[in-house]
Amino acid sequence: MGVVLACIPACSFRTADKVSCVDDTQCVTAFGAGAVCRADGFCEGGTAVNPDANTSSNEPWTFVSFPDFLNADIGDVSALTSAVNSTNAAHEAAIAKVLDALAAEHPDFVMVAGDLVNGHWYLDASGVQVFGPVSTRAQKAAAIDKAADLYYTQWKKRFEDRGLPVYAAVGDHDVGDNNWEANTDKAYLVADYKEAWARHFTVDDNGNALFENRPEGTPYEHTAYAVRHKNVLIVTVDVFRQDSPTQTIDSKTGSVRTEVAGEQLAWLDSVLAGAASDPEIDHVIVQGHVPVLVPVRQQNSSGMTMPGAETSAFWQTLQRNHADLYFAGEVHDMSTNNVGGVEQVVHGGIMGYAPSVNYLVGHVYPDRVELELKRAELVYPADTTRLWQAGSNRPRADYAIGPGGFTSAGTLVLDKSSGSTQYLNRTGYFIPLATSSEGLAVHLPFDEAAGSSVVVNHGTTGPANNGTVTGATFVAGKLGNAVSIDNLDRIAAGAAPLVGPVQRTTSVWINTGPGPGTGNGIRTIFTFGANMQNGTKWDVDIDELGKFELGISGARTDATSTVSLANSQWHHLAIVANANATIGTVTMYLDGEPYAFTTTMATTPINTKAGNLIIGHSANSLNFQQYNGLVDDLAIWGEPLTAAQIRALASFANESTLNYDAGELEVMFEGLRDKQDVQISGRLWRYQASGLTGTPGRVVVSGSDYSVNLDNGAGFVSP
Repeated sequence: MGVVLACIPACSFRTADKVSCVDDTQCVTAFGAGAVCRADGFCEGGTAVNPDANTSSNEPWTFVSFPDFLNADIGDVSALTSAVNSTNAAHEAAIAKVLDALAAEHPDFVMVAGDLVNGHWYLDASGVQVFGPVSTRAQKAAAIDKAADLYYTQWKKRFEDRGLPVYAAVGDHDVGDNNWEANTDKAYLVADYKEAWARHFTVDDNGNALFENRPEGTPYEHTAYAVRHKNVLIVTVDVFRQDSPTQTIDSKTGSVRTEVAGEQLAWLDSVLAGAASDPEIDHVIVQGHVPVLVPVRQQNSSGMTMPGAETSAFWQTLQRNHADLYFAGEVHDMSTNNVGGVEQVVHGGIMGYAPSVNYLVGHVYPDRVELELKRAELVYPADTTRLWQAGSNRPRADYAIGPGGFTSAGTLVLDKSSGSTQYLNRTGYFIPLATSSEGLAVHLPFDEAAGSSVVVNHGTTGPANNGTVTGATFVAGKLGNAVSIDNLDRIAAGAAPLVGPVQRTTSVWINTGPGPGTGNGIRTIFTFGANMQNGTKWDVDIDELGKFELGISGARTDATSTVSLANSQWHHLAIVANANATIGTVTMYLDGEPYAFTTTMATTPINTKAGNLIIGHSANSLNFQQYNGLVDDLAIWGEPLTAAQIRALASFANESTLNYDAGELEVMFEGLRDKQDVQISGRLWRYQASGLTGTPGRVVVSGSDYSVNLDNGAGFVSP
């Protein structure tokens, strides 16, 4: 919804008593909760015309940001048809719980950076014609108008009922969803989509703009705008450039390109320059739908970003004019990064599709902005029935907000008290996403007690890869406790610790029997990355025959062994990849020994995208390739371990008098690199530079004496 709070210098703004109306709803849309339509046909009151709203204040105030809310068409269509409906009690209850959480933050307003709806309104996948026929372009345009009026009206009412003013941006689903091939009906309908969106968020019923500060005379004059609230300038941009529906301007997305350019960019530059010289503006926030800086985490998303990243004209404009924050959505997960003093915060979530949802809270002071991300798990039943939508991309019909509700997922302070901007006290998801982590990045021993809801990461990435437990239980394992996973269980352990074509080693102990049901189907033990394109995920699997496999999106290994590992015995699985590896060049190990495989896609490069680390199912989607069985001692290194080191992981764990896990072996590996003695669990291991014999990596036991050859005769002895 649009509210006019203030303009930067040299522009005028519309006040309530200058906006005509026919009912209270129009006034609430324009000026926030409490606005009414007077008998003379003009608006009065509302939170947006509070006398203090346009002036700086030393009193702290709060805002909330929630991109991609809802990213689904959730609304009652029973007045149009009895054949289907696009809402139900489960969806309305989940939405109410989220909005009640937002209202409990007591924000002055809520920002929503696009994808308010699903938006496939030019389709009729079920053939029920809820919004009319869609055979011709004109019919599709009429259906878009009808659907927009229904869904946007109900979407806004949920906020209005809670007194929550909204600043919205256009997302790809608000313009039909990517892609937009030139010379197609969909390309021509982009303008219809934007006009329908503007009718509900930036233009009143008389066609008057609700925001005076906008790129007038451009194609973006009703989808981009700037407004000042107290001591903050908020700028909303339309990142969906289309020059002509007949012109291809992007090889992927067709007639639409995700960028801010031309007249809109010039307007943005002017607005930001004016803010920089305005003493009443302490902070500047810009919102647009797609991330600019990469990599970013993602879940259930096509993952659109802005071409050029930090070198794009858009980012250079933000940087040159000292914008503070850029808020984006699209990818339905949380990531932050900072280039040139501008902080990108990617957040928000899709309801009814993804494993989790999140929002951002900001507390604003004259000299600082305190930010906090909050996240909640979404719980889905075994029933995979989908809720009706005009198109075939449909959310689950039944889901709920997890019993823990929203909890803190990270904090950041934007501090200007020293005269320069500093980004301080980063925690959780505000720690910028790294592309690689040397050493033992992730180590999840799973030694938590029964009933624990969190697993602790003992690797170098620390709490960023702690895991949230959903359904899984803790039982006796290979090394201490293990986690038992079945049915819809999972552990979400933060972001992918390794991104890109970087070197790595993954290691895990498993104990599983036949698969669920018939025993057929691939089961993913753990995964990180995202299922976007060839090579972008890292799924460690047991296949339908019980064999150990690696899947990387578009390519998969196939073990030459016929032995099934689904035999209710403990097995150690490891995979090693050098930098810039292909799936054909990885080395796989079973119980410490090389594990031969073939693949028909040997040259597919490994290029893991930012995503999540999940134990219990594949990167593709929630509970896809669901695992059942025990998992113990998961470890991920940002380096390729040697064959001897892999054998040591299995050998030391199997030696009953030692039972070393990956963390304890990492101490020994570091000692080998440093050529130093080490102490592990009270036992001294003396480094020996040469002369050790025996199979490399296999611990040799002689009475109470132990030795291990780790590198051509170099290794350790104890005592």
